Amino acid sequence: MIPSIRRLATPLLLAALAACCAAPASAGMRLDAWKGHLGVGYSVVFSDTLAPPGSMSASLGVEYPIATRWLLGPSVGFNLLGSSTVERGSVTAALDYSHFDIALMATYLPGRGPFTRLSFGPGISSNRAELAVAGGGALFRDLPVDEVQPEFAAEATLGSRKQKIVAIGAQLGVRVIPVEQCTWTVFTARLGIYF
Repeated sequence: MIPSIRRLATPLLLAALAACCAAPASAGMRLDAWKGHLGVGYSVVFSDTLAPPGSMSASLGVEYPIATRWLLGPSVGFNLLGSSTVERGSVTAALDYSHFDIALMATYLPGRGPFTRLSFGPGISSNRAELAVAGGGALFRDLPVDEVQPEFAAEATLGSRKQKIVAIGAQLGVRVIPVEQCTWTVFTARLGIYF
């Protein structure tokens, strides 16, 4: 099942991006209707017993209104996930984890409730667990990860609904990525700025 999803992920993402740009253009796309957001905070990955404790996260995105309470647009994120140490025999190695992704997010703006934004969509991600070892690297051949895979992205934002020019909110997110060794689940908690 997963190999067929991987083959379809890139064409589906490109088709969705084309639809995002083409549909509003036929209806008379307005430059002032575009919205943007950026976020800075913390990220952590849950994968296997070697998963590090987490580190810095950043994101940037743009979106266009496609209905009364719906927005659509791409979002780019980068997560430095931290490092972990592995010992095998007398040799010690370090794994540096990182995650970069581009996702096409559909965003719903609820009229009530604790969340002001609910976003979800497909994406493509580059997932790395880079090996650093002084000697005896052959002992750790099974550990490094350097894969580009499809992902599912979701985010929820807590904040004020009264946006004049700029609004601030607490952005909670998750990315689920089926890497070869095991599934990576990346959680993010960011301060979001919406403009």
